Amino acid sequence: MSEEIRIPGEAAASAESHCGRPVRWDLISSRRGSAVWKGIGPAAAVALKAGQGDGAPITSREITVAERMPGHSPLIASGRTDTTSWLITPWHDGPSTWDVFHTVRTTHQGTREARDAAVDLCLAVADLHRQGWVHGDLQPEHAIYTKASVQLIDCTWATSPALAPSRTFQGGLPHLLAPELAADIEAGHRPVRVTPAAEVHTLAATLWRAATGIWPFDYAAAARNAIGGPKVRQLIAGGQLSLAFAPQWPALLVILRAAMATHSSTRPSALELALLLTDTPL
Repeated sequence: MSEEIRIPGEAAASAESHCGRPVRWDLISSRRGSAVWKGIGPAAAVALKAGQGDGAPITSREITVAERMPGHSPLIASGRTDTTSWLITPWHDGPSTWDVFHTVRTTHQGTREARDAAVDLCLAVADLHRQGWVHGDLQPEHAIYTKASVQLIDCTWATSPALAPSRTFQGGLPHLLAPELAADIEAGHRPVRVTPAAEVHTLAATLWRAATGIWPFDYAAAARNAIGGPKVRQLIAGGQLSLAFAPQWPALLVILRAAMATHSSTRPSALELALLLTDTPL
């Protein structure tokens, strides 16, 4: 268990009620006021997240999303105290997008499995958009491929017409931002609002990152090899970075580069991107 954040007693009891006794807890991560554990019991496995300090309101936001967003990481139990917010969701067994693309990145093989995974991720995002939601923070580690479906995780910043963006949200991973979203953030527009079109850019950038292991913008060409998030946003917003090139799977990357290079008004939808990827040569 984390030394900074401990599993609340009420959360442990809820997990035992769902999973059976005993529950074995494995710490998955602990950073920035939030900790995540995997709980394994005789009947089920769960993910438990607890936030304290600055992490408490962020975890509370994730509880709200889990209560409302259809189809992904349904809420099993949750609770709030004066110092801690926590929630329990199912544990999703399976590889992430990053994991599925490992062979593509390292040996330029495994393209059939990766293509299917890319299409399935696009379809999952398209279904989310069809229901009026955006995830808000797509990354290669934020989609899990279970036997039944693609499960989107870390949905803290998801929004819909019925759930306004949080003013705490800063736009997601800067390296994957759409230029128009980076420009809005740099202009001081708050709260940060991720549109479906901006999310499609991030979707394509997520697949690029998973397939190549590098960021989609070419920092080396701009003579900038080590820059932090705020500077990344500034450069992307100002159109000062070109898209990168990589040797892995050219047929896939040309589709992803085209999606990222296209203006938001003509950028393909998530469904259209899925259709484009369906016929990608292996």
